[in-house]
Amino acid sequence: MKNNLERYQRQLLLKDIGEDGQQKLFDSKVLVCGAGGLGSPALTYLAAAGIGHIGLCDFDVVSPSNLNRQILYTPTELGKQKAEIAKTKLEKFNPDVEVTIYSQRLTEDNAGDIFKNYDILIDAVDNFPDRYLINASAYKSSMPLVCGAVCEFEGILTTIVPKENTSCFQCIYPFKPSTDLTSKTFGIFGAIAGIIGSMQALETIKFILGLHCLRNKILIFNGIENTYRVKDVVKRKNCKICQY
Repeated sequence: MKNNLERYQRQLLLKDIGEDGQQKLFDSKVLVCGAGGLGSPALTYLAAAGIGHIGLCDFDVVSPSNLNRQILYTPTELGKQKAEIAKTKLEKFNPDVEVTIYSQRLTEDNAGDIFKNYDILIDAVDNFPDRYLINASAYKSSMPLVCGAVCEFEGILTTIVPKENTSCFQCIYPFKPSTDLTSKTFGIFGAIAGIIGSMQALETIKFILGLHCLRNKILIFNGIENTYRVKDVVKRKNCKICQY
């Protein structure tokens, strides 16, 4: 176990964590795909919890329109690589954490080679093509996946566990939407991304600790009404991904 236990004192008091659970967090390897609105809070809280090794896959640079929700960045960093900035800040924030970055776009060719180095994945991207790619690659690699998405004042969260043959993201959205459901088209309120990204970190930590997670379920958050709904996800018999 790492030496700086005082940092984790409040976690060690929790009966579902303790020293054994904290050691599991230190020993775990989590890959976050996307360092934007969802990835910023997810990465921060993973580092705060003492996840021993964090991987970060993002090829983008900081732009002015990112700053309403991507809380890892400042105006002085416009035009710089998000992954490099995030690595520097996360390792300063918690020296117990090692961060590996992949400043490249995920593809069918490289996803498997990257994913195999980790215990669990977080989908924090902002578009459906990348979500479908991550979902399919996670199933092929038998890697658990915590998937989150946000649009306007709403967000969703689900956990996919291929080894348990759970439903997958494409069971929820079997067909690509006819419109581009991204922040560029519909807009997004920054705090919604903060909520869902933080919940992705929580869901990931719970999975590592063996606690209850959203398997075969989807959480839907409405930021206007401040409501959470959890619905069952039925595994589609003809799903192109999880029926392989």
